[in-house]
Amino acid sequence: MKTFLKDLRESNEFLNLLLENMDQAVLIVDETFRIFQVNNYFYEMFDKASESVVNKRFGGVSGCVHSVLENKPCGEARACKECILQATVIRTLAEKVPADRIPLNRKFYINNQPVDKFMQFSTRYISFQGKKMILVLIYDITEVQQQRIELERKQAQIESDLAIAAEIQKSLLPQAAPPSENVRVAWKFEPSGKIGGDIFNICRFDKNRIGLYMLDVCGHGVAAALIAVTVSQFLSSRRTLLCDSSEFESPQTVLNNLNHVFPFERFDSFFSILHITIDSRTGMLSYGNAGHPPPVIVRADEGIEVLEENGPVIGADSTFFYEEAGGRLDPGDKVVLYTDGILEVCDKDGNFYGKDRFLEVLRKNARMSPEELVETVYSAAKGFCGDIEIDDDISLLIAEYSG
Repeated sequence: MKTFLKDLRESNEFLNLLLENMDQAVLIVDETFRIFQVNNYFYEMFDKASESVVNKRFGGVSGCVHSVLENKPCGEARACKECILQATVIRTLAEKVPADRIPLNRKFYINNQPVDKFMQFSTRYISFQGKKMILVLIYDITEVQQQRIELERKQAQIESDLAIAAEIQKSLLPQAAPPSENVRVAWKFEPSGKIGGDIFNICRFDKNRIGLYMLDVCGHGVAAALIAVTVSQFLSSRRTLLCDSSEFESPQTVLNNLNHVFPFERFDSFFSILHITIDSRTGMLSYGNAGHPPPVIVRADEGIEVLEENGPVIGADSTFFYEEAGGRLDPGDKVVLYTDGILEVCDKDGNFYGKDRFLEVLRKNARMSPEELVETVYSAAKGFCGDIEIDDDISLLIAEYSG
């Protein structure tokens, strides 16, 4: 014998089967919130398997905090006047307008224990055998909300840890340039929204020689920052002899030491670094470059010289031998170190700021002091991207030789 859909819809057994397999509580109530019928899920939601709830009010049988603490029936406690559930039921009955997925976050006493419930409810006006009633559907989303709250708590902890890590990273940047009679240094560091891997510093080897280095670890986040800090600490150790009051080591030696100690296999990452030394007596400059954006000499007469000598990033090839190159600064000349973050800022159309714009700003403002030029270059890049959030750290360091 065939069973037709119409027959199923008119079957009490089928309708009861639907109700008892729904994953939300189904109630039929009047305007006083007296319950006429519920499905089994309501009993599970409020652990009422051992008692009947029919002809009782919702607040009493559910363990609503207001009814329990004031020991008053549902609808008569002081807080009932502000109850969104009761107000929605009354409005639905009066206006015959349904409500959907209204939040209801409240404490309920279940087995005499307070339990925070996160719920949503919907209401529908119904009329059965001439009696006006309200169909209420209650969705228990407590588990989902608790998971969301826990995720938000963990995310807040991560954000706090990242903020601390960013402050640690900033503390490793130079606080003041070491005194030098003929070399004046200025710098700018603008972190992106993510903690990154930029580190730079200034060191003085002896009375006449000053060193500058800038490094950029591939990627963002805590891993990149930790590698940057590790490399910074290594550069400040006696092992590399790149620290104040230590015996001088050439850029070539420093880069080869780094390449030996930081192979890719050790940290599963790599970094670029530029190391420059300046003799404050003569203006002679030596530099070694491992995959970093090339330094720029801004001549006092507005000429631009890009120092192109370069090798692979540290970690790419442990057998590579780095060499160094040189140059000369005349009085009024400046050498500019930077990370690619400043070249890769984008405007609203996705266009990069780029090397050409960067060099043109340097050329046009060649006679500025290092402090003025740092701010001018930074402002030009930020003005290019407008309100677009930068995606990488911006590091900029300018040293002027006065002769």
